[in-house]
Amino acid sequence: MSLKHHFGTSTAWMSAAASGNSLISFVIFIVLSRLLAPEDIGLVAFALIVVELGKILVNAGLSQAIVRHTDWDNRYAATGFYLNLILAALVTLLVIFLAAPLTAQLYDPRAKQLLQVLAIIFFLEGVKAIHEGKLKREFDFRTIALRTVAGSLLAGALGIVLALNGFGVWALVWQQIVNQLIVTLVTLYAARWWPGWQFSIIDARTLVRFSTPLTLAQAINNIASKVYEILVGLLLGPAAMGFFRVGGRALFILQDILLKPFEQTLLPALARISDNEARAQNTLRVMRMSAYITFPVFFGAAALGPEFIRLAFTDKWAESGTVMTWLALGIAPLVIGYQVNAALTASGQTRKVMAIASVAFALNCLIGLVLVRYGIAAAAAGFALRTYLTIFCNMLFFKQAFHVSILRQLGSVAPTFSAALAMFILVLAGKWLMPPHWSPGVQIVLLGSAGACCYIAIMSLVFRQETRHILGESAALAPARAKPVINKLQQWLGFI
Repeated sequence: MSLKHHFGTSTAWMSAAASGNSLISFVIFIVLSRLLAPEDIGLVAFALIVVELGKILVNAGLSQAIVRHTDWDNRYAATGFYLNLILAALVTLLVIFLAAPLTAQLYDPRAKQLLQVLAIIFFLEGVKAIHEGKLKREFDFRTIALRTVAGSLLAGALGIVLALNGFGVWALVWQQIVNQLIVTLVTLYAARWWPGWQFSIIDARTLVRFSTPLTLAQAINNIASKVYEILVGLLLGPAAMGFFRVGGRALFILQDILLKPFEQTLLPALARISDNEARAQNTLRVMRMSAYITFPVFFGAAALGPEFIRLAFTDKWAESGTVMTWLALGIAPLVIGYQVNAALTASGQTRKVMAIASVAFALNCLIGLVLVRYGIAAAAAGFALRTYLTIFCNMLFFKQAFHVSILRQLGSVAPTFSAALAMFILVLAGKWLMPPHWSPGVQIVLLGSAGACCYIAIMSLVFRQETRHILGESAALAPARAKPVINKLQQWLGFI
C-alpha cells in the first residue's frame, strides 16, 4: 500500500473516530453541564489542566520517537517503555505531594483530593505510550479510532449515571479515569507486544536526546494554550472557569474532528519521507486541504457562538457565548501551526518546535496578565490575538527549515481564509437583520445555511482553481468508497 494511500486511509479513520468520539463526548458534556453547577465544571476543568500537562511529561515524546525510528527494534522499544514507567511514577508522586496541595492553596481546597485521585491516569498513560507508538508506525489508526470511541461512550455513560445519582463533581472524575483505563487496555491488546527485560543505556540516551526538546515544546505549548484558563481560574474563580470551559468545549471538539486527524497522521507519513523538499511540499498540500475545510467551520462557529450556547446549554450558560466567538476566531492560525510542528518533528528539528512553543507561552502570559482581569470575554480575545501573532513565528521557522517563503505559505491558505472571512461578515450582517424573537435553533439553521452557500459560491466562482485543486487532491487521498462521491462533485462543478 502506498504512503499516500496510508495517509488518506489513516486520516479518514482518525476523522471518523474524532467525529464519533467528539459527538458522544459533547452530548455527554451537555447533559453533565445541565446537571452540575458552573463551580463543579470549573473545579474539574482546572484539575484536568494539571493532568494533561502530566500526561505530556509521562509520554515524554517517546511515542513519537518510536514512530520516527526507521525499523521496529524490541530493545529500543523496551527501553522507551521502562523510561515511560519511571516518568509515570515520578509525575504521580509530584502531583500527589506537590501539585495537588499547591492547587488547593492557590485555586480551591476541593481540588486537592480530585487531583490526587486523578493521578492514577499517569500510570495508565505510561503503560500504553510505546504500544500506541507501535500502532501509529504501523498505520493502525483503525484500532486507535475504535478504542477512542468505545472509551468515550462507556465512560460518558458512567458519568451521566453518577451525576444523576448525586455524585456531583466526582461523576466527572470517574468518567476521566474509566475512559483512560479502557483506552489503555485496548491499546495494549491491539499492539500485541510486551517488552522483555531489556534496557539499553545507549538507546536511552538516543531517546532522551530526541525527546527532551520535543517534550519541553509540548509542555510549554500545552501551558501556553491553557494560560488563559489558568489565569481565569486563579483570578476569577471556579465559576468563571466553568463558563470559560463551556465556551471553548464545542470548539475543542471541532479541533479534534477537523485538525487533530491531519496532525496525528501527518507525522508518521512525513517520517517515511527522506527528502526535505518533498516533506515541505506535502506539508503545504495538507495545510491547503485542511484550511479548505476548517476555516469556514470555525468562522461560522464564531458568528453563531452565542446562539449555539443558548441552544445547547440553555440560558444558564449564555455568558459563554462571547467566549466561544473569540476562541473560534483564534483557531484558524492553528491550521498552519499544527502542520509546521509535524514537519519539523519529522525532520528531527525539535529545538525549533520548542522555540515556537516558548514564543507562544511568552505571548500568552503577557497578553493574559493584561486582559484576564477584564473578564472571560477579554481573556478569549487575548487567545485569538496570540494565535495570529504566533503564526508568523511558525512560518519563519518553516522557511528556515525547508526554504519555503512566508508569502508562499500564506498563499496556500489565502483563498480559503478570504472566503471564510467574507462568510463570517455575511452571517453577522444577517444576525442584525433577523427578528430578535426567533429561536436560537431557527437562527442557526437559516444563518448557517446562508453562510455555507456563501462560502461554496465564493470558492466555486472566485477561487475556482483552488477548489479544483482541493477536490483533485481529495480524490487521490480518499478511500475507495469515497472516490465516487468526490468524482460526482467534480463533474457537477465542471472540473472533469
